[in-house]
Amino acid sequence: MGYVLSRQEIIELLAEFVRGTITEKDDRYIITITRRETSIELNAKFSEVDKISTILSNLEISDETALHNDFNYEIIVREESSIPIRRIRDDEIKVNNEENGLLYELSPASDAYLVWLLNEIKQNLSLRDFRFSFFYSPKIEKFLEEEDEVSLIEFIRLTSRRFLTLKILSDKKQSPFQFSKLAYAFLFHIGYNLDIALVPQRLLEEITRRGRITRMRRSRVDEIDPPRRIYNENLVQHYLLAVSTDNPVIEYLSYYHILEHFYEAVFNDDLLETIKSKITDPGFSYKRKKDIGQLINTIKRSLQIRKETITFSESEALRLCLIKYVSLSDLKTKLSEYDETILEYYKTTKVEFSNGNEVDLENDNEENVFKLLTKRIYSTRNALVHSKDGDKTKYTPFKDDRILVKEVPLMRFIAEMVILKESSIQ
Repeated sequence: MGYVLSRQEIIELLAEFVRGTITEKDDRYIITITRRETSIELNAKFSEVDKISTILSNLEISDETALHNDFNYEIIVREESSIPIRRIRDDEIKVNNEENGLLYELSPASDAYLVWLLNEIKQNLSLRDFRFSFFYSPKIEKFLEEEDEVSLIEFIRLTSRRFLTLKILSDKKQSPFQFSKLAYAFLFHIGYNLDIALVPQRLLEEITRRGRITRMRRSRVDEIDPPRRIYNENLVQHYLLAVSTDNPVIEYLSYYHILEHFYEAVFNDDLLETIKSKITDPGFSYKRKKDIGQLINTIKRSLQIRKETITFSESEALRLCLIKYVSLSDLKTKLSEYDETILEYYKTTKVEFSNGNEVDLENDNEENVFKLLTKRIYSTRNALVHSKDGDKTKYTPFKDDRILVKEVPLMRFIAEMVILKESSIQ
C-alpha cells in the first residue's frame, strides 16, 4: 500500500508550513501569507495537488527518508563539500546508464517528496523546527516581484534549497536494498570525479535538529546584542567547526576537543591539590617511610608510564572537567528545552555502537552522575576515533548516525558551558 494523503490534507499541510490561510478560487487554492504588514498570495491548482496525491499513493518508505516503488527511488542527501555546490543546487545533474536502464538525477526535491517529507516531520517531529524566514531573503523578494502568479510548491522549494535529493529511475524492477546500493555507487562516482561529498540523510532528526537550536536561540540579526565577553580563540575555532557541519562525527569530536583542551591543566591541578592535602595532613610525616610510600603510590595511580613517557588518565581528566565546568541543573534545562524526551532517552538507552552506559541526569547523586556521564562520553569518543578491525565497539559511518545524532546536543551544551566559563568580561 502506498503513502496516502488526500488533496485536503496536502493543502492544509503546505499552508501550515508557510503559516498561511487557505481560500478557494475557481480551479485552485490561494494561500495568503502576511508578515510585517506585507502580504503575498501563493497558488496551488487542484490538479497539481491531486497529481502529488496520486504519485504518493504509488510510493512506499524505506530507511526512514527514502521514497520508492519498483522503478523509482528518491532520497534526501546532505552536502559535505568544503565549498557550496552551486552547479547542483541551481541546475541538475543527470547521468543515464542506457546499458542497464538506469537514470540518476541530483536536483531539488520533487513535489511529491517535498510534501511527503514535510508530512513526516509534522507527524514525527515538529514543523516549527523546520520553518524559514523568507522575507529576509533578497533572492526570494526578487522572485516574488517577477512572478505574476506565485506557485506555492515553487515558493516552498525556493525557500528550501537545502532539499537536494538523489533520484534513480530504473527500467527493471529493483528492491529498496538494490536501489540503496545503486545510490551509494553513484555518490561514490560523484565524489571520485567531481570532489563533491554527498551523503544520504537517513534520519528525519538530522534534518530538523538545526531548527531546534535556532528555536532556542535568537535567530534574527536585529535581536543580537554585541558581545560583552572575550572568549578563548582556540575553543571558538573548534566550536565553529562543529556548528559549520551537519556531520555528527565532526560535530561530536569538535565539541569534545573543547573539553580536551583543559585535560592536562585540570588533571595536574587536581593532583597537586591531592599531594598538598596529603603532605599537610597532621598525620603525615616525611620521616616515616610508610607515609612517603603511600604518597608515591597515590601519584603512581594517577599517572601512567607508556614507552618511557608519563601520561595521565584521559577519562579521569574528562570527569574532572565535567565537575569543574558543568552545572547539571543548567544542562538538564537546556536538554529539555531542546527535546523534552531526551533526558529519558539518556536514562534508559545505551549508545549502541560504543556500549556507552545509561545516565540519569536527574539523579540527586551528582558524583555518580558525573561518573556515568564521563563513561558515556568517553566510550563514544573512543568508538569514533578508534575503528580497528575486530574492535567490539566502533562506529560505522552513516549506519550509526541514527544513534550518534542523539549524543550531539549533550556535547554541544557541555562545550558551550566550558567556553562561557573560560571567558572574561570585556
